[in-house]
Parts: sequence; structure tokens; C-alpha cells
Amino acid sequence: MQNNQFNCSIYADITPAEAFAMISRVSDWWIKTVHGKTSHLHDEFTVAAGTTWKSFKITEFIPDKKIVWLVTDCNLPWNTDIKEWKGTEIVWEISNQHGATRISFSHIGLPELDCGNQCMNAWTGYIQQSLYKLITEGKGLPNKF
Repeated sequence: MQNNQFNCSIYADITPAEAFAMISRVSDWWIKTVHGKTSHLHDEFTVAAGTTWKSFKITEFIPDKKIVWLVTDCNLPWNTDIKEWKGTEIVWEISNQHGATRISFSHIGLPELDCGNQCMNAWTGYIQQSLYKLITEGKGLPNKF
């Protein structure tokens, strides 16, 4: 892990196109409440869990290879700085490795934030458990607020 980013990866026996599509199904693996669109360049969306919310814009979109979400705004009422995620980026990279598809997740800027450890633990669960279950079993474990 580089000092300024958190990384997490999973491998699955699916195509890169299938992985790309699964990542875009945000309400099926992260948080049920999603407003906006999550599957094309320049799409904007907000995920909400109670009074906590995060807004994103898709700033890079290379089909079956890479997606970048820029955090454009947020409200983190449980945190010292409620706007702490603003300006950070989430980068998804998809590749074939050793006969499987690798989905690599990076949250750039996260380890330096006050919520760093807590948020890294949450992301690990969402990626390695919920997204992985969506991919392998057809049903993820999103928060249902």
C-alpha cells in the first residue's frame, strides 16, 4: 500500500466485462440508497446511509478496464471533518491474471484521513465480502438504510 492510498483486490472467474458491470451495480453491493446513475463517464450519483452521504462523479471510464469516481461532496456526521472525503478518488482497475479476473480497488487519500482505519475496514468488507458475493453468488450484502 502506498502511503496515500488504500488498496484491496479480489479475483473471480468472470469476464472483465462482467466485473465492470458488477462494480456499477452500487446498490447491490455497497449501499441500497443510491441516487443518480453509476455506469457511464460523467455520471453523478450519491450513496446515502441515514444522515451520512457521499456524492461522486465518474471522471474516467475505460470499458472493462478502469473506472474512477471523484468524491465531489459528502456529509460524514460521525467524523471530526464532515467533508473529509471530498476530493478523494476511488479507482477501480480490472485485469486478467492467472486465468481469473482481478478487480483492484484503490481509495486515494483515504489513509491520511481521520476515518482512515475505520473506512479501510469498511471498504475491505464491501469489496471482499459484499461485491465478491454479488459476483459469485448473484447477491451482495449492501447496507439497507
